[in-house]
Amino acid sequence: MIAAVLQVYRLAKRYGEVWAIRDVSLRLEAGSTLVLLGQNGAGKTTALRCLSGLLLPTSGRVLVGGKDSRLEPDAVREQIGLVPEVPGLYDRMPARSYLDFFGRVYGLDPCTRARRIERLLELFDLAEAGDRWLGSFSKGMRQKVALIRATLHRPPLVLADEPTSALDPDSAHVAWRYLEELRAEGAALVVCTHNMAEAQQLAGEIGIMSAGRLLAVGELPELVRAAGLKKHREVVERPTLEEVYLAIVGNGVEHEARPA
Repeated sequence: MIAAVLQVYRLAKRYGEVWAIRDVSLRLEAGSTLVLLGQNGAGKTTALRCLSGLLLPTSGRVLVGGKDSRLEPDAVREQIGLVPEVPGLYDRMPARSYLDFFGRVYGLDPCTRARRIERLLELFDLAEAGDRWLGSFSKGMRQKVALIRATLHRPPLVLADEPTSALDPDSAHVAWRYLEELRAEGAALVVCTHNMAEAQQLAGEIGIMSAGRLLAVGELPELVRAAGLKKHREVVERPTLEEVYLAIVGNGVEHEARPA
């Protein structure tokens, strides 16, 4: 069996009497992608924050590279690149200096830092703005910098929360192409989105979340079977992801995810 980059066992997070996520289990191997799909409030962001170590779960376990996030939190964080939907940047630093600072934090040598920073600034059309303070950047530019920051050290696990929500179509295409490049190099990706089109175009598995639960995990044909759509003759031969999503969420289908 291929070693798992990420293993999650019955993860749960409660705020008072409200369960933000409950009984989430999954397994992700190197070079694979999981898209968490669900409406706002489904629990996607909470799940991602628990996976990244930003939130301490109420119960359950998260293992990254075989290391337990509760027992070895620093070792786990070193293996993760987190791209939040709303990036917190140091507004009074130029972009290049900011990225160089994080490159040093990640332990990259000067040559590697400089090479990767310049390549990624160029890729995301930020090279000319690299010496401007981050406080002057637009929302889309800030999201690009957050993506570069999170992946500068080529982590084995990338967690991205709506990574293209502030990007124009051309920039979003570049971002997805870059994430695919990381996946091809062996990184495991977990991407949260509520955009059906984005979820369907990304290769890999899709996890459907609703009311804090991971209802189903699999590639589209598996989700079609989980939704039971093939039992209905009136449904088109190839159901869309939107039809599958609505069937699973609307019927309260809970299809067991692959064992972690």
